[in-house]
Amino acid sequence: MDDGRKKIWLCLLVIVLAAVVIGILYTLSSPAVQGTEGFLIRAAGWEQVV
Repeated sequence: MDDGRKKIWLCLLVIVLAAVVIGILYTLSSPAVQGTEGFLIRAAGWEQVV
């Protein structure tokens, strides 16, 4: 029974570490938006060039 608990804790540890690594890679790979995120009102005459 003790061996089974060790295997479960090892599997949970591997899953958590994999989730952390995937989260870090996702955060680093996502492009950063500069200054336009979070604003609901645009100034008059301002146009976004895409």
